[in-house]
Amino acid sequence: MISVVLLAIVVGMIFGSFANVCVHRIPQGESIAFPGSHCPECHHAIAFYDNIPLISWLLLAGHCRHCKGSISWRYPLLELLMGMSWGLLAWHYGPTPMLAEALCLFSLLWILTFIDLETFLLPNVLTFPGIAMGLAFSWWFGDWQNALIGAIAGYAVLWLVARLFLKMTGQEGMGYGDFKLLAMLGAFMGWQALPFIIFASSVAGTVIGSVMLKLSNRGFRTEIPFGPYIAVAGMCWYIWHEQILNWYLGISGINP
Repeated sequence: MISVVLLAIVVGMIFGSFANVCVHRIPQGESIAFPGSHCPECHHAIAFYDNIPLISWLLLAGHCRHCKGSISWRYPLLELLMGMSWGLLAWHYGPTPMLAEALCLFSLLWILTFIDLETFLLPNVLTFPGIAMGLAFSWWFGDWQNALIGAIAGYAVLWLVARLFLKMTGQEGMGYGDFKLLAMLGAFMGWQALPFIIFASSVAGTVIGSVMLKLSNRGFRTEIPFGPYIAVAGMCWYIWHEQILNWYLGISGINP
């Protein structure tokens, strides 16, 4: 089992390097396959020994070998998060079909999270295939009805909230990408996951967003990305939904 986890961590970090390419290129409409990895500043091709996940960034002190341009901290961070996530999922599920679904979902969520943080976008080229993938896995596991309801409800609930907010304030409260992201999570996990994801992401987004805006001295009307909160809440439910339900039933005094 340890060897499986270690392998998952290594492969996850390698995939994290590819995920960085997706985060950088997809919002710009560029191909994620061609050209090969290159410095975004001087466009010099990156040699394989300068493209080792996490290690190369540390050895180069976060700079391009050729032009000495700065390489964002996002590159090693995403590689590390992807590796740790893959390792955790391998330890949690073992070599099972459930692991394949979990790896696909978490990889999509991390890529979408960093794109939203940098560009305030949740591209259709990721969310639409994500919805289809979630429905396909749910069909494979024999729970496609709840997944289909979850995908529809995930989109409809946030759309309704956004419409009500618009009518009450005259301002847009969230983007359509958030609706599609929640629909994707509903497709993977069924409608039962939506109440927790909506509640947890709303609370976390309000608290953390307010603190960050206060510390940065920006007005409270400043746009903040909501996708990362939805994504992290979805990850938590995916892994710990049984513990979350038991905790809720315990504090509510309801016998499971």
